[in-house]
Amino acid sequence: MNYIELKVNLPKSVNDLFMELLGTLKVEGYYEILFDSSRPKKTNEILRDDTNISVYLNETDVLSELNILIFLKSYAGENYFLEKRNIETKDYEESYKEFYKPFMIGETLLLIPSWEKKSNEPENDSLKSGVKPLYLNPGLAFGTGHHETTKLMIRRLEKIIQKGDSILDVGTGSGILAIASALSGAGKVTALDIDLNSVRSAESNWKDNDNISVVDFKLFEGGFDHPAVLIEAYDLFLANITFAVISNNIKEIAKIKTSHFLFSGIISEKKDASFSLFKEHLGGNLIYIEELNDWLIIEWGR
Repeated sequence: MNYIELKVNLPKSVNDLFMELLGTLKVEGYYEILFDSSRPKKTNEILRDDTNISVYLNETDVLSELNILIFLKSYAGENYFLEKRNIETKDYEESYKEFYKPFMIGETLLLIPSWEKKSNEPENDSLKSGVKPLYLNPGLAFGTGHHETTKLMIRRLEKIIQKGDSILDVGTGSGILAIASALSGAGKVTALDIDLNSVRSAESNWKDNDNISVVDFKLFEGGFDHPAVLIEAYDLFLANITFAVISNNIKEIAKIKTSHFLFSGIISEKKDASFSLFKEHLGGNLIYIEELNDWLIIEWGR
């Protein structure tokens, strides 16, 4: 399969809005480049005021490319740079490896790229100190662990999951939250995504994490209307997806057999709208909220 790669440089002030746009478009994948070795560091530079994001589209997806261009012209004005090229799958899979290195995510999980599993052996020492390795290759799926919403979710999962809990993760992407749930003590994890690439990525990542104790894991291609979502009962529901997707599917979410919800992927300006939406359709009340760089995690109970 061939892809369009868009290398975007834009001001950090519009980065969150751009990420939300990418979440609503059917892009094949994207990741933020946290360190670009090809970019010379300016003298006395402490914090950069711009950010680099690589976006991957199906080569026929002209509409998404147009929407991205319109966004950049509307919100970034002349303060953006866009570079485009056509690539093959293998080029995409190799490109992000340069920028993806082991890092702590949450308090107890050390994320290690799966291609470094054999060459990087920090897990023996880490396990002695209570830190567990989480092996991941995001591939074409969303969920590298770098994004604020993923960090917020994992930090909270570490604190609230009880041993043996049943977890439902809709929009699993790379499967990072499903795996983190299992490593945090869940006894049953059900994960779904409407994107086949994500399902394949999540399945591969789960198999790479052979350090997980015996957990009942089920993975499906599908969305909120899948029987696994509506028939089974769960201790905790996870949704790291945008407010727009949550809002459009709130009636289906309300049917899920759980009293405990954990939402992220919501920008700060949607906080009040989220509260109103959940109060109207889910009932119950806010349990916990946290903000990180204008992104929210909302824990809701009913």
